[in-house]
Amino acid sequence: MYPLLPWKWIGGGLTLVTMFAVYADEVQRLTGVPIPDRYVVRYLPLGVLLILGGFFGPTGYWAPWRILWRLIPKLNNWFPDLNGVWVGSTSSNWPTIKRLVEAAQSEDRTTEQELHDLPEQQDAMAVRFTNSLFKFQVRAGLSSTNGESFSITAKPWRNQHTGRIHLSYVYRQQTPNHAITDEEAHLGAADLELVAEDYRRAEGTYWTKRAWRTGRNTAGILELAMLTTKGDEHKSLQQYAQEHSENLTK
Repeated sequence: MYPLLPWKWIGGGLTLVTMFAVYADEVQRLTGVPIPDRYVVRYLPLGVLLILGGFFGPTGYWAPWRILWRLIPKLNNWFPDLNGVWVGSTSSNWPTIKRLVEAAQSEDRTTEQELHDLPEQQDAMAVRFTNSLFKFQVRAGLSSTNGESFSITAKPWRNQHTGRIHLSYVYRQQTPNHAITDEEAHLGAADLELVAEDYRRAEGTYWTKRAWRTGRNTAGILELAMLTTKGDEHKSLQQYAQEHSENLTK
């Protein structure tokens, strides 16, 4: 998640470390604390690596930086702690695609207005975000097809005009027992924007490459909200998605 940090902060930190290494004698003179050069050469790089890797590297619930982030929630404005299970729904244009395919296979005709008025298909899903200062990964489970997807590449970024955080990623989805019109595996992409007032909610769009030769590549709206920061290791994302689907229909 380091791309979310202002470059002047990163540059300032590197400058301070470099100045401390170069002017260790001056620091010793000002503070009166003996700082032999050999200690600076030996331990300064190790100390920086321990702080960055040991403090900001882990992603578990008891990771040092996550504990600090829970104590000081405003730190999420720098880079948010997204770790945990999120649930939500997709609003897909599949009914429109299905209607076009049906019209192509029969003598029926359809109009653009009829396609525009078709309601989108809603399906529940669950997503697990894993992030630290140096890591951002996405896994998702669907309730409708029992499919599972994982990110191939993912990057957080901050919109320079609105200041809002975006999560953009490309994923590969596996669909067991897929329909004849579907594919066993396909690529897709999504761009989510964290809600400005609440970093525990995200919304955006997604699109897929599934069955694109026959025009069945879908797209739609994706809305998510954080369910838990820990998650049950014995429960799959598909189970979380199914439970959320049942809650949506109540």
